[in-house]
Amino acid sequence: MLIRKFLNLPFFVLALFVLVLTFGEHIESSIKSHLYAVSLCLKDAIIFILPIVIFSFVLNGILNLKNESIKIILILVPLVCLSNFFGFWISYIFTTPILKTGIVTISKLSSENALLPAWKLSIPHFVKNDISLLMGVLIGIIGNFVKSNFINRVGDKLEVLANFILKKAICPILPLFVLGFIVKMQYEGTLSLMIREYALLLVIVTVLAYSYMFIIMFFLSDKQFGETIKKFKNLLPSILLGLFSMSSAAAIPSTIEGSEKNLKNKNIARFVVPAAANMHLLGDCFAIPIIGLALMISFGRDLPTFGEYFVFTLYGVVAKFAAAGIPGGSALIFAPIFENVFDFSAPMLTAITAIYVLFDPIATSANVFGHGVFAMLFEKLCNKAIKGRRF
Repeated sequence: MLIRKFLNLPFFVLALFVLVLTFGEHIESSIKSHLYAVSLCLKDAIIFILPIVIFSFVLNGILNLKNESIKIILILVPLVCLSNFFGFWISYIFTTPILKTGIVTISKLSSENALLPAWKLSIPHFVKNDISLLMGVLIGIIGNFVKSNFINRVGDKLEVLANFILKKAICPILPLFVLGFIVKMQYEGTLSLMIREYALLLVIVTVLAYSYMFIIMFFLSDKQFGETIKKFKNLLPSILLGLFSMSSAAAIPSTIEGSEKNLKNKNIARFVVPAAANMHLLGDCFAIPIIGLALMISFGRDLPTFGEYFVFTLYGVVAKFAAAGIPGGSALIFAPIFENVFDFSAPMLTAITAIYVLFDPIATSANVFGHGVFAMLFEKLCNKAIKGRRF
């Protein structure tokens, strides 16, 4: 029992991380390249089957909401926008006084040698996550209105299939999936680069993002510190997956599993996490503007006024609905906004993309943490907004 507990995903992944950083230099580059190729292949496989999981959980979740399904969706989208909006402003309010002191400077903009995969096995993605999400919502709403037993039976069977995929197919391969990305970080010296060049900026992003979400989780846990820590531990496996894989999408199954333990109704977790995963990215709400503001200082620009930043925030909230699910994708989406609102030059746009790629592990882990916190917040608000129904 002790060994089984030790080999739980968080401990196992951290053990792999320490081992690779300690002995990684003694591993041949060809072996690292093969391990990275395996991880990329597993990532493609997870993303390939992820639309099935998303569709199944969202469909069954909507069916279980019955007559309240439309109300729930009308609560979800505005709540996502408000959460992202507050994330942007918290980062601005708490970061600008620090940046004005001039203690943060940007110099080196790229990592060392890149590790290339030894081989590539491209797995086609026939259905995108957003399409499967939309279809799950639409069919679920239709099923609630027409009261179809057939749709309900299909929803139940698909949920059984999704749970099987989650627990029997995805969970067993997660340690191997993470290993290749840890090896890549060690080979490219990403961690040492962040420590040498951007340690203070990385600390600001990490502390601010995680503190903000911990505070929200604390209040959602009835101000009980012990309960807050317990709920964070439930989300820790998915947070670590986001950290090392730099893919919040690949962490969705694990996030659902952790959120189920934190909520009174598992149905909310199965609906909210996949539904909001691509548009509710709190980690990016801290990482992207903080890096951008630091670059403005380093390039001799004035920090934006409240009015200018308000315009940026409005564009940013909308841009969240078009976030790209690739490392550094959010920075690419935000590049035109920085150019149009803050008049970023080409070197500044290149810099923010390069630095964000380095910060992507922390930002993604914070995104995943935010998914779990958002599910708790969503459940709490729905219980108050829809009278006579307890989720």
